Amino acid sequence: MRMPCALRHLLIVLPLLLVGGSLSAWAQPGYPPPYGPYGQPPPPGSRDMRAYPPGYYPGKLVQPAQPQPGFSFRRLFGVPDEPPPSSRKPVARPRRPAPPPAAVARQEKPKTNAATQVVVFGDALAGAAGQGIADLYADSDDVAVVRKTKEESGLLRADAEEWPKFIREVLDGGQKASLVVVMLGSKDRISFKDQNGDHEPLSPAWREAYRQRIDGVLRTFKERGIPVIWIGLPPMKNEAMSEDLVAMNEIFQESVHRNGGTYVDIWPGFVDEDSRYTATGPDIDGQPAKLRSSDGVSFTKAGARKLAHFADTEIKRIISANQVGTANAVPPRPVEGGTETSPTPSSIEAAIPAPPEAASPVSLPSKPLIGPVLPLNRPEVTPSGTLISSKPKLSGDQVYPIQRALRDGVAPSARPGRADDFRWPPL
Repeated sequence: MRMPCALRHLLIVLPLLLVGGSLSAWAQPGYPPPYGPYGQPPPPGSRDMRAYPPGYYPGKLVQPAQPQPGFSFRRLFGVPDEPPPSSRKPVARPRRPAPPPAAVARQEKPKTNAATQVVVFGDALAGAAGQGIADLYADSDDVAVVRKTKEESGLLRADAEEWPKFIREVLDGGQKASLVVVMLGSKDRISFKDQNGDHEPLSPAWREAYRQRIDGVLRTFKERGIPVIWIGLPPMKNEAMSEDLVAMNEIFQESVHRNGGTYVDIWPGFVDEDSRYTATGPDIDGQPAKLRSSDGVSFTKAGARKLAHFADTEIKRIISANQVGTANAVPPRPVEGGTETSPTPSSIEAAIPAPPEAASPVSLPSKPLIGPVLPLNRPEVTPSGTLISSKPKLSGDQVYPIQRALRDGVAPSARPGRADDFRWPPL
């Protein structure tokens, strides 16, 4: 079979083109040293210019000439050659200015002339409560919030006089206090040791010692006539810890009420519809937000503001009562000599108060013979008259153990002296 004529011509011409292209590239003037015109190196120290290729001078570096275009497969098949690299110098780009330093956190401006001084005592959770209260009154020049907290402290982590002594030092050091907010106990789920031995948390001896230490803190404020708002502990991510905190909140509430303070229950604000711990929920504006941190104990900024919202109602009530009491106070009458004294009764009979008036008999309503007629298909309504859309819900510290007992079948912890307390008495 004969080959096509064009193919035979191509096979003949192709080697010639390849050899010719390489020879033309070799014979180009300006081929870099050290090779001379005949491919041999020039003799050392030779000054004969004929021994060097054109464009070369001994002792001077000369830019070699660019090779002439020879044979290229790209041009053979119609592909354009790549453009030579640009010989322009790189343009120096202007350096970007350094980023501005991080914004400095806004410092709280001290309110030296505030009429009401709210002092917050407690542990790390009290620090979050104090920050939330400070945010609520940030725009008020009449209320100043001062935080005096110890993050890793508690009522059982040191001697009984630690917190009363710390409170006295703060108040005697010049710190004014119109009212105080206390939040303690998140670090107190530990055993207690005294001269009678070790006592497990929530045991009878532990409860009694804990109640005495709470009374010692409250007594310090009571001696100085400072109103106290005690904030209860919130639910925690750990269920066993939450169950213990319910019992601790009962001790707080009993001691605070007995010593004339105000107890604030924040438990309903940080649980879901089943009264279980939840990290998210509505904030003070009713919008869904993350209220608790990932550790299941501390609060986020939104959670701290919601925590402060529970105490804010009582704070405003105490502030309003103090202002009204000051405004209605009657100054004593001045007398001659510049001294103040009370009026002296003219006789003993005038000093005896008048007997109270006899109470009028109270007429009891007569019992009707029959009660109201109630239809069986009547819709259930609330006391305000609106329809009931869901089952009534419990609220308060007792919700958690009730839900566990009725829904999960977990019996609450036995209390000393109750019928379900099967523990052996101590020997």
